[in-house]
Order: sequence, then structure tokens, then C-alpha cells
Amino acid sequence: MGSVRSRIPATARALAAHLTETRDPRVAAMVLLRNEVDSDIDAMTERLFLSVERDLQRAREDGELDPVPGAADEEARFDYDTRLVLPAMLTLGRIHVLAGDVPVARVGREVDQEFVSRGRETTRNVVRALLDGDMRDAINDDEYEDFETNLRPVERVAELAQQSLEEGVEAWFDRDDTPEAVRDHYEHAVELSERHQEQDRAFRELLDRFHDAEGDDERAAAADAIREQYKFAEVEDGDLFDDEADLPYFATQYARVGILYEDMLNMYEADLGVELGEGFKRAIVLMVVGAQIGLDDTDDYPEDRGTQLTPVTAELNVADDRAIGVERICRIVETYLDRADDCADPDDHLTRIAVEYIRQQSLDRIDGLAR
Repeated sequence: MGSVRSRIPATARALAAHLTETRDPRVAAMVLLRNEVDSDIDAMTERLFLSVERDLQRAREDGELDPVPGAADEEARFDYDTRLVLPAMLTLGRIHVLAGDVPVARVGREVDQEFVSRGRETTRNVVRALLDGDMRDAINDDEYEDFETNLRPVERVAELAQQSLEEGVEAWFDRDDTPEAVRDHYEHAVELSERHQEQDRAFRELLDRFHDAEGDDERAAAADAIREQYKFAEVEDGDLFDDEADLPYFATQYARVGILYEDMLNMYEADLGVELGEGFKRAIVLMVVGAQIGLDDTDDYPEDRGTQLTPVTAELNVADDRAIGVERICRIVETYLDRADDCADPDDHLTRIAVEYIRQQSLDRIDGLAR
């Protein structure tokens, strides 16, 4: 079944599944809008990395960096592989909708072009902040495989690239027209991210305890500790979520990635002076957590399984057999994405198609775990 499904692109499956559920003729316009904002995000990211490359080239000319073998005659090249800009793309799409700037429908309508322009500017700054934070976490964890460059040492390249982005973020905060609340939300996200880094060490110890357990009683006690302290921990922060406390791994994954995107959305609202809607914000956070488990943690399982406690390593370690663990992971991811879909407005086709796209991609990845 999985192999048949995987022959059809996840984007096509997601759109087909959404069209099966709704007959709204506006879906086609939303697909066109998605293509537009996706291109915008790609262009923004490319410009940000061009700026980073200029800074790296100056560092190379100053003798701080060396080219890799065979790249002596090349200009500095830099790229960073990340999935984290999807929520920014969806938020930019929502800004277009709020401004009345939707393909096909914009003909003959009054469009708030100033709001769209401001939304693009905020998005560019938010994407820079997201990349800055994600790179910072990767550097803290000594994870450099997503940094693509023709310079070395990669550790110093990563540090300089992150500093280049951070300088741009600080310049945004220091502008006279940037509300102070934007910086407050950003610093809140950074604080919680750093707090999670500390908690992560304790979670790794839980996994070590499980692996080092001798006998059934010790193993059962270690599994119970993972469930109580990691799978069903209490939510300590956040204003949007109450009902989600029953979701497995919600507290730990909310602290790990969810709160970052809640603060990202708060930065948008503060900078633009507009409310994006509680349902939209909840949908984005739940979608991000579902994607973290179904995509990132599933992809990283071979490297993480002996050292890193994630929902995927937890389920595959604690389950009586692999098939049961894989089934639980699938059910957990589906639950998060179902909640995200329920939170989104019924006519928010852009977000709901994205949720379905993550579902289809996750099913492919989880199928791979079962083999």
C-alpha cells in the first residue's frame, strides 16, 4: 500500500484529499496563491544567503576561512537545508487573503497593497530570525550536516553565517518603526529554546537509563519515567493551548518547537498591528509539532536512536515490538494533524492543504520505519 502511494507526489495526494473533502471553488485560487508566496519565500531566502555569502567572502579574504580542495577559484558559496519556513509562507499567504490580494479574485477588487508590502517586509525579517535561531541550535548541538559550503572549517563557517543573520535581526529590532513587542517575543522564544537545551540533557539521561536497565523491573521503571517525564509531561508555558495537554509529547514538543512558532506569529501581529486569528495560530503550532515528529524525528531516527530522546526514539524503544511502535507513531502524528485541521478555519484552504501535505509526507517516512 505504501509503495503504491509513494509513486504519487505528496503534493498531488494532499490536494486530491482536500478536494475530496471540499467543493469550494476557491481552492484553485488558493493553490495559485501558494505558488506565489512560495516563490516569494524562496527569493527572500536566496537574498539572505547572498548577504551571508558576501560576509563569508570577506572572512575568506581576511584569511579567516579556507576553500575546500578544488574551490580555490570560486566565490564563497553557502546554503542551509531547513524546512522551517513553511509557517512563514502560510502566514504570508494569510496576509494576502486579509488584504484581498488573491489570484483571480483580485481582479476588480480593492486590494490593500500597502499591507501586502508591509507583510512581505515582516516575512523577510521573520525568516531571517527563524534561520538565525535554527542555525544557533544546530551549532549548539554540533550538527553541521545541513550547512552546505565550499569553505572550511565548517564550524567557523556556520558561526560566521549565524552571526551575519543575527546582525540583520538586531538591525530590524533597532529600527524606530519596529515595535518593542517584536523584540520581546523573539527574546521569549530564544529564552525558551535555551531552556529546552538544558532539559534535553535530562531527557537523554532518561534514554540512557532505559538502555542501561538490567532486568524487566528496571526496564519497566525506566519506561514509566519516559512516559511520565517526557510523553505526558505538564505544559509549563504558552497562552493558546489548554485542551492539547492530553496529547502525547505535547508539553515537551511545544517547548522544543511549538513555542518558537507561536512567538513567530506574535512577532507578525506586533509588527503589522493585526490579529491573525487564534484558530490559525493554533493550527500552525500543532502542524509544526506533527511535522517535527512525522518528518524530522523520523528522518533522524537512525542517528538519534541510541543517544537522543524524541517521540520516535521513545516509541520504538518502549514498544514491545517495532510494528507496535511504528503504529503508535503514525497514530500520534495523525492526531496532531487532525487537531491542526480542526483548528484552521474551514475556508483556510492554504493551511489545510499544507496540513494534508505534511500528513502525506509523514506517512511516507513512517512507512520507511516499518521496513
